Amino acid sequence: MQDFVRGGGSGKPTYAALTIRAKSPKDVLQIEDAIKKLGFNAFSLLDASKTLRQVFIVFDMFLGLFASLALTVASLGIVNTLLMAILERRREIGVLKSLGATDGDVRSLFFAEAGAMGLFGGIFGVALGWLIGQALTWDTTIYLRRQDLPGVKISYVPWWLAASAIAFAVVVSLVAGLYPAGRAARLNPVEALRYE
Repeated sequence: MQDFVRGGGSGKPTYAALTIRAKSPKDVLQIEDAIKKLGFNAFSLLDASKTLRQVFIVFDMFLGLFASLALTVASLGIVNTLLMAILERRREIGVLKSLGATDGDVRSLFFAEAGAMGLFGGIFGVALGWLIGQALTWDTTIYLRRQDLPGVKISYVPWWLAASAIAFAVVVSLVAGLYPAGRAARLNPVEALRYE
């Protein structure tokens, strides 16, 4: 092999590179190691995929950090919205309690409101994400067609992922609504009716 690539100094043609095909992807690492032992540099698609994998791990960590911050801000927004609703509807809560609504009824009312916020927010978020993905696919396809290349589908949202995202949004909203719902249920009806 060395004589074939380097020509052995005998005036034979030399080659800058040699492409070797493996019968199976699992043989690539063994072949690459054997070539390196002979003193040649070797590069395979597995090397490129390792580098890409590391880039995507860092990218996934960044997205995870961004998602956790967004989740925290969204949860605080839900808590704030429900606490403001308690202040604005304090008199209404007092009327409900004076008419016989139990603490559980008031808690359920605010809990349902939190769940509805999560449901509509989740549906809106999934729809917005899908639209952004479609816009990216459309723009990329236009660019590739101008270069006389076939279009590609960049974005794909499976139904189970969309349903999971909506369910997760509802669960987060319900968890965020626990404190405001409990606070609304503990309101004293007399003080709530007196509230201006």
